[in-house]
Amino acid sequence: MKPTYVVANDSERARLGALLARLSDEDLARRLPNGLTIATVLVHLAFWDEYGLSTLRGWRDSGFVDSHTDFEAINSAVVALAAAIPDRAVVEMVRAAADAVDREAEAVSPELAEVIQSNGKLRTLERAQHRRIHLGQIEGVLLGS
Repeated sequence: MKPTYVVANDSERARLGALLARLSDEDLARRLPNGLTIATVLVHLAFWDEYGLSTLRGWRDSGFVDSHTDFEAINSAVVALAAAIPDRAVVEMVRAAADAVDREAEAVSPELAEVIQSNGKLRTLERAQHRRIHLGQIEGVLLGS
């Protein structure tokens, strides 16, 4: 039986794939209420999935190490860098990052998963939480048109 975080990741990754399949270039350039474009939010998702992938690999190879992350500073940097990435290129980037981190999370041993969760880092395993938030925002903008 798959862990619940794997099931959730699979579900939200499928939702992401369905959204990506229907996004036009105009959709990618649309702005959310926070002023960011849909493409920028997708870069944000790709970045955090890549970050999660790197973190999980590090924990797999060297054991769990808790660390502080300045989310606001990182998110600001991601927004600045996102401007240099062509909107259409973001689609494959976010898809590949989601696939990679979800495969890594699924491969985490039950023992390491327990350590991760008991240290309050479930979100690193369950990438679905973060995707769910931002996919809802994007879908809200697209449905509002």
